Amino acid sequence: MHLFYTEGVDLFRSFNAGEIHLTLSETESAHVKVMRLKPGDQVLLTDGLGCFAQAVVDDVHHKKSVVRLTSVDLQPEKPYKIRLAVAPTKNISRYEWFVEKAVEIGVDEIIPLWCDHSERERLRVDRLEKVAVAAMKQSLKAKLPLISEPVSIDAELNDSSRNDARFIAWIDDTVNTHLKTVCPVNKDITVLIGPEGDFSPREVKAAVDRGYIPVSLGKSRLRTETAALAACMIINLINE
Repeated sequence: MHLFYTEGVDLFRSFNAGEIHLTLSETESAHVKVMRLKPGDQVLLTDGLGCFAQAVVDDVHHKKSVVRLTSVDLQPEKPYKIRLAVAPTKNISRYEWFVEKAVEIGVDEIIPLWCDHSERERLRVDRLEKVAVAAMKQSLKAKLPLISEPVSIDAELNDSSRNDARFIAWIDDTVNTHLKTVCPVNKDITVLIGPEGDFSPREVKAAVDRGYIPVSLGKSRLRTETAALAACMIINLINE
């Protein structure tokens, strides 16, 4: 069944308030036309907030198609969250690929991280959000991960508002602790992944001083985006 995204609409709240007729966005309405759907066809909706809804197409329009909600299903929350703070790659297409695949695998927040050795100076978060929405729909997920505004590594390290397990994936022969051996179960986790030039010694020391545990992701030397996906997969597997 086709999945459509109702940005800005809480499906559970709307359905229970009797607001069952929804107008899709211009982007989603265009998809209705492309898919040649017609009134009476059934579709699946997600609000990106953790809810799926069954709906019926009432009106097809290339800019404002209308659907009618018939049922809603609020998905249970996971007992853990995955935050990946990842330095943007010089080639932005590689970073967009990482966002797409991380959403498919299962991530809760992606934080672009400016580091001492970062080569990229700008990043379009709105573009990454579009990639995330497409990946959410393709992988039939009800929750849209948060794509945060880029922050400096110092700002990330100084954030004491969270109670999570914190790791820094660092390429160094002295780091023998694999993430899979120290990754906790059912606990929020943050992993820092550095740029192509890796973290600077200053950044590693600052992270360790703030309680981040240096970890390895295996014997291979991984690209930034590959390392981030490896961490994402390991955490999800440990929590299955």
